[in-house]
Amino acid sequence: MPVSSNILMWFRADLRVADNPALHRASIDAAAAGGAVIAVFTICPDQWIEHDISGVKADFILRHLRELSADLAKLGIPLLIESTPRFSDVPALLVALARKRGCNAIYWNKEYELNEVRRDAAVAAACAKSGLRAVPFTDQAMIEPGEVRTGEGRFFTVFTPFKKALYRIIEERGGIAVSPKPKKQGDTGIASSPIPDEIKGFTSHVGNAASLWPAGEKVAMKRLEAFCAAKITDYKLERDRPALDSTSALSPYLAVGSISARQCVLAAMEHNKGMLDGPNSGATHWISEVAWREFYRHLMIGYPRVCMGRAFKPDTERLQWEWNEKHFAAWCEGRTGFPIVDAGMRQLIATGWMHNRVRMIVAMFLTKDLFIDWHHGERFFMRHLIDGDLGSNNGGWQWSASTGTDAAPYFRIFNTFSQSRTCDPDGNYIRRWVPELADLEGGDKGPIHDPSELPPLARTRLNYPEPIVDRTKTKDRVMKAFQSL
Repeated sequence: MPVSSNILMWFRADLRVADNPALHRASIDAAAAGGAVIAVFTICPDQWIEHDISGVKADFILRHLRELSADLAKLGIPLLIESTPRFSDVPALLVALARKRGCNAIYWNKEYELNEVRRDAAVAAACAKSGLRAVPFTDQAMIEPGEVRTGEGRFFTVFTPFKKALYRIIEERGGIAVSPKPKKQGDTGIASSPIPDEIKGFTSHVGNAASLWPAGEKVAMKRLEAFCAAKITDYKLERDRPALDSTSALSPYLAVGSISARQCVLAAMEHNKGMLDGPNSGATHWISEVAWREFYRHLMIGYPRVCMGRAFKPDTERLQWEWNEKHFAAWCEGRTGFPIVDAGMRQLIATGWMHNRVRMIVAMFLTKDLFIDWHHGERFFMRHLIDGDLGSNNGGWQWSASTGTDAAPYFRIFNTFSQSRTCDPDGNYIRRWVPELADLEGGDKGPIHDPSELPPLARTRLNYPEPIVDRTKTKDRVMKAFQSL
């Protein structure tokens, strides 16, 4: 088929039809030229494995593609599924597909991980060589990463001044705008591809993922609306309590793009008198959490080494971490003898998700109490999280390990038991995920937070492991290692 006025819309981590800048513009431009939009999603199994995409996230993506295909069909847009092992195969694949389907342009929304940036640059180069237009759009961030700079033109490396500058730019540009859904187009005569049931090499470890994490942008929007209606006002007060259903649990949907950061922030602003930083402390704090996600994308552009397994603080790469296979296995399995840590790890294995405060606790425990290299924890998380996101996951791990930007000072080491008593005072989170401790009392002095305080016979009856380390001796090891730098 000769090149005509059709446009190929390349979906990636933006699996929705509402507030999708590239899809919105493609629909307008194709209609103006008398053409149509044809959508494509590329599956790259070998590359996904190298990127540690979890089986549960791969399944989540497939389920979202089914919903997206149905939503696009209502707009007359066919969704084609193409599989090729690696990103390096994608440029030739997309150019050939565009030519076959009579497209004169490829539109997409930008991604900011280093390999994705390189892939997109290769696609743009292939388009230029083939006489096709390559048109990328900003979608994952409210302001294009790299545009928020210090007065001297440098990238921010501390979150709070970054956030202030981000908010200022948003206000100067007239606030946040979302793109409407495209209008229905005429029949293209092209059938949508069937969505595969699975991807070779990916098996979900969460058996009930479909009920825990139903797919689709309608589900994501309903979750956002429910959160704003019932929980956002108390979010700042309750966000660190993992036993409470007090967070939005929208991170998986943001990770696959079935909802946008703009949609989230606008919904929160409706409960904050239209302000980013306003009188509703819960809404203000939640918007700030969304801004953290933006900050990490900003850092991937400014400091791409964080996408390459490198520490943000280069000097910390000289740290002599200690590898202990038994300790790492105990951490992975939730058998460390530290109840709040074990509860978090078991929640991750069972659901593909972990409460954010507990993520900080288990990450600090691995890197400071066990003094195991943060790379091992980062990789384990990515391979099990349904909301695996390189920027946020890497940023969180490097914060805990004191190797990253805006990181916890190396001498800040969470007292695991104190964290447990503060964040899960009644022990209900621990009871849910560590049932062998369900009969123990909570409270400030309750043994559910530290069963090692019980008499030996009582501990034996619990069938729960003894603490794998003596945390009173771990701080000196950390202090000496960092001070040696």
